[in-house]
Amino acid sequence: MSKKIHPDDKRTISLYQTLLEEHGETYRALDWGSHESQQKRFEVLAGIGVTKGDRILDVGCGLADFNAWLIKNRPGVEYAGIDLTPGMVERAQTRFPNSKILNKTIFDKDLPIGPFDYLFASGIFFLRKENPKEYMESTIVQMFNYSNRGIAFNSLSAWADDKTGGEFYAEPADVMNFCKKLSPYVVLRHDYHPADFTIYMYHSLPI
Repeated sequence: MSKKIHPDDKRTISLYQTLLEEHGETYRALDWGSHESQQKRFEVLAGIGVTKGDRILDVGCGLADFNAWLIKNRPGVEYAGIDLTPGMVERAQTRFPNSKILNKTIFDKDLPIGPFDYLFASGIFFLRKENPKEYMESTIVQMFNYSNRGIAFNSLSAWADDKTGGEFYAEPADVMNFCKKLSPYVVLRHDYHPADFTIYMYHSLPI
């Protein structure tokens, strides 16, 4: 029996498969506005404190561009990725054959990888239509439970002056307050893009 796929996941797979076919292995296949904005988000995510020797999981990894950034800027990190879209996973596996990259979600019970020091998620919430707030919170909990040291994730911000219709913009203060229920060690960053924020969550006081 095939696994039932959520309508939001179906739309996500269809969109990214189409973008991949149209744009190939570029930032446009991931629906980023520019290569620079994608790279800046990677820099901010890594600012949680990832260093050589850390084991990380990239949730919604796409083409594993974050791994390419890490190889250049944080060498020695052990990278793994999961993604919904089969075409993305196939391309990422070809690009990085020594990394474990799987066609899975963070909610799959048979996730055959780990443990991880950090989990990351970049740009995975904005397309959600059905109960996006609840989906984000469930994802945060799953990611935090899989991590030993912490997680970092980003989202479009409700504080943005200009918003694109049909996309989910989270309220940073609400997300921060939710995260504080899971850990007292939480950082909100809204200092790198007017329409985007990143949150770091740690299991213990960062060194």
